[in-house]
Amino acid sequence: MKLFENGCLVQLSVSIWGGKIKLPSTLLQVDADPSLIRATKYLVDRSCLKPVEEVRHQARTFLYNKTLPFPIPGVLFIPKSLLTEVDETFQGYQKVFGNKVTEFAGNYDLFMNKAKLRLNGLFNRNDYPSDILAKFSFAWRFLVIDAPGKNGVLTPEIYNREKENFQQTIREFQEMAVTTLRVRFAELVDHMVDRLSGEKKIFRDSMVDNIRNFLSDFEKLNISDDAELAVQVERCRAILSGVDPNALRSDLGIRKEISKNIASVQDTLDGMMIDRPKRKIRLVPSLEKSHEDRLSA
Repeated sequence: MKLFENGCLVQLSVSIWGGKIKLPSTLLQVDADPSLIRATKYLVDRSCLKPVEEVRHQARTFLYNKTLPFPIPGVLFIPKSLLTEVDETFQGYQKVFGNKVTEFAGNYDLFMNKAKLRLNGLFNRNDYPSDILAKFSFAWRFLVIDAPGKNGVLTPEIYNREKENFQQTIREFQEMAVTTLRVRFAELVDHMVDRLSGEKKIFRDSMVDNIRNFLSDFEKLNISDDAELAVQVERCRAILSGVDPNALRSDLGIRKEISKNIASVQDTLDGMMIDRPKRKIRLVPSLEKSHEDRLSA
């Protein structure tokens, strides 16, 4: 399959201690069916885990921007030209993640004692893992899959079925790849038009940086050769060539000119996306909410 000559799948797995448990129904003194009532006991102040969670968020966002969704839960497709960048960046995130976890573990007893004062009679030392470091991990791996081959394991019937399933998966992926890039680009353009549309609206340098990063990676991610989108990407690249974010803030004339030109790109994109999703294409929601995260996206 030529697709996997140009890239592979990547899976990011991040584990973070949840820091909370469900309260048993016997502790809920309410006049209602206890099976319908749920309550959570937080074992430490939620702010204690924020530094670790922020690293996870940054890693996810970075991976999301460098990959395309794949119709297999837990994995994303990454072009081979971005493999080294992603691998090296993840090594950096892994180190920072480890440092934040070490800091948390170093204050674990302090966090526990503070929680004891706040929980009073609900405090239970057995709720807290003795080996807290084992509750955290940051890892990733690259995977290659291919069409099922004819061998002695698969019967002809199973082989034909699995081959069709695989081909359908690839077709779905190619359709998702087109939609994903169009939606991502449109969202970046929408945001820029919104921020530049009024004199009093403020914006960060990241607004320009984010769209330029997309323009830089577009050719690598455009595996379906979306020529129509490529034209708009080139238009945007020409519009933003040499543009300084500070000039956009200080020079109203430049700001209005860029806003007008970008709005023209926006109008064209809207015409290309009649069935444009109302929500951003993101990672599988259940994976985003999980403390044991296997991430494609």
